[in-house]
Amino acid sequence: MTRLICGCTWWGLASYGLDEMLKKISRSGYDAVEIGIPNSAREQHLLRSGLDKYNLDLIVHQYSASGNNFHEYCNALQKSLELAASFQPLLINSHTGKDYWSFEEGCHVFELAEEISQKYSVTIAHETHRGRLLYSAPVARQFFLNLDFLKINADFSHWVNVSESLLEEQENTMLMAISRAEHIHARIGYSQGPQVNDPRSGEWEDEMKAFSGWWKKIMKRHIDEQRPYTTVTPEFGPIPYTVSMPFTHIPLSDPWELNLYMKDYIKQLFQEVLNAL
Repeated sequence: MTRLICGCTWWGLASYGLDEMLKKISRSGYDAVEIGIPNSAREQHLLRSGLDKYNLDLIVHQYSASGNNFHEYCNALQKSLELAASFQPLLINSHTGKDYWSFEEGCHVFELAEEISQKYSVTIAHETHRGRLLYSAPVARQFFLNLDFLKINADFSHWVNVSESLLEEQENTMLMAISRAEHIHARIGYSQGPQVNDPRSGEWEDEMKAFSGWWKKIMKRHIDEQRPYTTVTPEFGPIPYTVSMPFTHIPLSDPWELNLYMKDYIKQLFQEVLNAL
């Protein structure tokens, strides 16, 4: 039986410190933490011990690779992915490349990541994120058509924002994306932004329906494939993703509370998929 693993993003929680953050995540009913690997050996040790202490699985968020040129970036990405793989996570979610790179450069980077994936027997899912190689549905489609191995973290909020639509005219591409999805970032985007102000508000009914449909199809695929688990991380983020009041910098919503809501909502969707089988 495929089980649902709900991850908690560390985005917006770093100020707690590693131990307190992991404790908060565990006590709030999450199964895993999605986090970048710290730079220092001491913090890396604290992360390893904290995962055991609080009985949390690990999803690594790779976002730090950078460089002054393409060659430097590739070297940095390799080191970052290999460090992530050494922690034996459930999977690695990678912010990969730059949106202005050529198609050939993008293919090279994805092939590099796939070599690391095979070498360390770890799944690497490339995030569908603005500013990265998979920043839009039509661009991702070209990579799908040419790279059979390419896997994604489905953060469709960015594609909705980039296209200023709910991707109604790109259904075939969305089916391709769903077939490549290894992980889900459960955040609701809309035509003018990657994060609605509050998913509990009825004004976002159409968006909730669209995203829920995509997520359920990914979950069903994982269940049909008899996977041991499927992973979802609610990812409503802090300011500036969370809209704030002018002049005051007071957020209009609390991303921690929104993510707790999304965690329970995702569990409900997963149960609906199971019940329909």
